Amino acid sequence: MYIKTVPLGAISANCYILCDEATKIGAVIDPGDYNFVLLKEIESAGIERLAYILCTHAHFDHVAGVGRLKEKYPDATVAIGVADAPALCDPSQSLSGYFGAPFFTCTADRLLSSGDELCVGNALCRVIDAPGHTPGGVMYYFKDENVIFTGDTVFRLSVGRTDLRGGNTAVLLNTLEKIKRLPADCTVFSGHGEQTTVKYEVENNIYLR
Repeated sequence: MYIKTVPLGAISANCYILCDEATKIGAVIDPGDYNFVLLKEIESAGIERLAYILCTHAHFDHVAGVGRLKEKYPDATVAIGVADAPALCDPSQSLSGYFGAPFFTCTADRLLSSGDELCVGNALCRVIDAPGHTPGGVMYYFKDENVIFTGDTVFRLSVGRTDLRGGNTAVLLNTLEKIKRLPADCTVFSGHGEQTTVKYEVENNIYLR
């Protein structure tokens, strides 16, 4: 599976463009902005049908581009965790109002819960609920590809903040236990910063020890 990291928006949140190279079916995870760069990278990925716009959580720096991307690709399914879905159409919940950031509201097509599955072409993804940074955060785990997209749950040597609306440190620490149960060589694609592995974080990230 083709994976491209595209930092977008004022906070340079990581947007991920996925394409199953056999079927040319793709997905975009966390479009934090909608601009020429994003559209160019989708085209460069070889995507012939964008099946999903996937959100790990609903903070504005990860979803600000969802609405306009949905307008561009109306057949793509916008998917997000159940508890975070209202924030897609509420600037106060997405924190865009608090930070004074542009935000185009939209609604979700599919509400996700832990254990749900979706396919990006031939690539099967399992949804893992990941509350703590936000109440309805989710992670996208592609077992066969041995990759997980964690949003702001965990970063290289750090974790997502819990002092914002809906954050809960104890809940986040419980979510991190789920990451520790993944294969050690699983590649972790985070919401900010560089990619890492489960093994590296378990050995070096104080929050996962």
